[in-house]
Amino acid sequence: MAQEAQEPRLQKYKGRYYIYYRDKDKDGNSRSFRVSTRTNDLAIATARFKGWQDTSKINFEVEKDPTVGRCLDLWFNDWVKDRMITEKRYNSIINNLKAYFGNMHVSQVQRQHSKKYIEMRANGLIGQCPAASGTIRNELQRLRACFRFMMERVEPKEQRLHTDVIPYVELPPPSPPRDRVLDEAEINLLREICPSLILKGSGRRPSNRVSRIGRFIMLAMETAQRKAAILELTWDRVDFKTNRIDFNPKGRQQTKKKRPTVSMSPRLREALLRAKEEAISDYVLDKKTEVYEAVVSFGKSIGIDDLNPHVFRHTWATRAVMRGVDLTKVALMLGDRIKTVEENYQHLTPEYLDDVHD
Repeated sequence: MAQEAQEPRLQKYKGRYYIYYRDKDKDGNSRSFRVSTRTNDLAIATARFKGWQDTSKINFEVEKDPTVGRCLDLWFNDWVKDRMITEKRYNSIINNLKAYFGNMHVSQVQRQHSKKYIEMRANGLIGQCPAASGTIRNELQRLRACFRFMMERVEPKEQRLHTDVIPYVELPPPSPPRDRVLDEAEINLLREICPSLILKGSGRRPSNRVSRIGRFIMLAMETAQRKAAILELTWDRVDFKTNRIDFNPKGRQQTKKKRPTVSMSPRLREALLRAKEEAISDYVLDKKTEVYEAVVSFGKSIGIDDLNPHVFRHTWATRAVMRGVDLTKVALMLGDRIKTVEENYQHLTPEYLDDVHD
């Protein structure tokens, strides 16, 4: 007897909510499929279920050779959305990639197409303005990530593409390294101001709490962590007893951009103790919203040009290597591979090439 078709439904399994539905597999046979909502919260799961239903056409259709545009939609809806703190930035990246690759089937994409995309983006023929090499490289790296998702993670599994179908995506060279390093006077100025920085003025609520920017700069200067890791830091991962900060949220898998557990310097500990007393949220910075422009603006207001969130990380690494800190320890602190640290900082070590002379 033929099995009755069932409408897609939300159901809890081993503590998490899943979407169950029936569809045909690649051989044309009807079978049951399951998609995780990645949450144990019913309200969130219900909202994601509705979103899944709204894009069900994308999820139901199984194609052996989909268009790049469809792959980008699947990747964004199933992997980027609600997962990446920089989610909003992906819209423009995907729009630019679709403008050139969107209607091509994956099997049609060749290496020469990447080179053409690089040329057109650099000349402003795609996107709102000409793009720098680093920007184009970042976009094509996202295309690589999309193809990797289509090979390894897309659901249903029947939608996954074989490695032979995936094209090689050419990348332009990386942008020149960002060499801005804070000098001793600039560091001392920031260390003097930021632990008790209270911003006041038009459009701000009256408050005696240390500002988000003050807290961010102290964390960035003293821990050398990436901006996203600091924005997502919660108080339950700041351990004053062991004097450690765990930058990797529970349940998050480590990527090549590792989020380590680091020790607190005395000055950071003092600043965080005050911030903890003033805390109004689970987040150390109150919320996860962007700080880039605020850091740039603050730098200009105190006479430090070219200040941005990355400068603190590069400054910490440069100064640590020049002090003679072992490169392995620097890599562990940064959450980088030792090879990356050697490529960027080995020339700064005190003994670099000292033994080459007679």
